[in-house]
Amino acid sequence: MPVELPLQNKVFVLLGQHALSHKMLEFTAMLCLKQTVTVLDCGNRADMYAVARHLRPFTHDPVAALGRIRLSRAFTGYQTVAMFEAATSAPHSDAVLVLDILPTFLDEDLELEDAQRLFNRALDCLNALSRHAPVVISAKPIPTIAREREMLLDALCEEADFCWEEPQALSATAMQGSLFS
Repeated sequence: MPVELPLQNKVFVLLGQHALSHKMLEFTAMLCLKQTVTVLDCGNRADMYAVARHLRPFTHDPVAALGRIRLSRAFTGYQTVAMFEAATSAPHSDAVLVLDILPTFLDEDLELEDAQRLFNRALDCLNALSRHAPVVISAKPIPTIAREREMLLDALCEEADFCWEEPQALSATAMQGSLFS
């Protein structure tokens, strides 16, 4: 993951399979060794057991490090915006990590127009947070079934100060040439 410490007060977007969950949890562990971290989980990806496993080689007191994590979860687009607004109302200088930002806005029960309106409010909150703290956001590619919401991912990348996409792994058939070419 191409994020270097110390982080600047900017919006960083990291795109990859599974919203780079493993790397984001590892990054959470690394940060909470030294500072308080706010984790805003939109895709139910915050596995604190995994964070504790990442911490064990680096500290004899993983409980103290885990105590420096402020965790909030959202399960709908409305909850996501409320969670971001709450974080904005009491800004900190601590790093803010947003895990898998898009799923709550891809809900088929949420009309496209409402999803766009809510997502724009969410982006406004994240930009406001980045004035006080670094904001690192993970996302995954839009699934085929939700292609009409591709503009949400585009808007996220446009708003970011830094956008990085994980290189695609080559499939076995792509690496192996045809026997009869």
